[in-house]
Amino acid sequence: MRRILVTGASGFVGRLLVQRLGDAGFPLTLAGRTATPVQGDNSRSFAVGGVDRNTDWRPALEDCDAVIHLAAQVPGPGVTDEVFSEVNDRGTARLVDQAASSGARQFVLMSSLSAVSDNSSSAPINEQTLPEPSTSYGRSKLAGESHMVMFEGRDRIAITIRPPIVYGAGAQGNWLLLQRLAATRVPLPFGSINNCRTLIAAENLVDALVRVVSMPEPKSGTFLVSDGESISLREILTWLRKGMGIPPRLVPIPSSALNALLHAVGRERIAKSLLGDLQVDSSLFRNTFGWSPQLHPSEAIVRSGASFKR
Repeated sequence: MRRILVTGASGFVGRLLVQRLGDAGFPLTLAGRTATPVQGDNSRSFAVGGVDRNTDWRPALEDCDAVIHLAAQVPGPGVTDEVFSEVNDRGTARLVDQAASSGARQFVLMSSLSAVSDNSSSAPINEQTLPEPSTSYGRSKLAGESHMVMFEGRDRIAITIRPPIVYGAGAQGNWLLLQRLAATRVPLPFGSINNCRTLIAAENLVDALVRVVSMPEPKSGTFLVSDGESISLREILTWLRKGMGIPPRLVPIPSSALNALLHAVGRERIAKSLLGDLQVDSSLFRNTFGWSPQLHPSEAIVRSGASFKR
């Protein structure tokens, strides 16, 4: 079977992906800041150091037919615009260039919905939506996407994947905060929040990636991928607490009152993330790759809550 280079293999999604690809029999090469332990005779690992414009990927790319690039600089305290650009833009350009020279035939880039939109939108987002990233992270991911044209062509396939929030017990960022909030057991003022947000379970994202690299003749392009069904903050917290063995305890406070309060204390972005809509139309990916999500959000979120509690 074709050998696949996976970057970011030690991350939240990377660990699940490596397990799935290994179980499917793919020979794997894992590249990271440090070498990652591997299982089986067909897998190997390389330490490439930090991801930037000077990273030498060539030893890791040897004999690889496909690349799945998960490694990225994600938002966090103190991360500067320059760091985002160096890793997500120029670091991606370096890997794309060396992969094209190495003989690899397929490159899958993990981008983000942040390359297209802020954390709320009044209209559903699809592949025709004009990208308007509002953060340094989103702008760096969109810039990284632009390098995929250097790979596409001459029997080479370039695929960019834009997921919304990826969730699961080991997720960081906003999902970790939601899990911590759910685990407090205290009554929460979100019983009336019936907004519509589209997410993707880590298991569903990994399944979609395996589908992409398993197809004999995949199609180049940029695709949104998601759980498909939009859910509300009320449902998310209810299902998380169900997995944790906690009653919902959601108090029905009007959305308008919560929104006004958060704006009054300077938490506009939190208001958008918690109360706003962000719907994703991922039908193009499902139709192109003949894929559908394995897990319904209710099942995946209950699992996340149960695992987080453990």
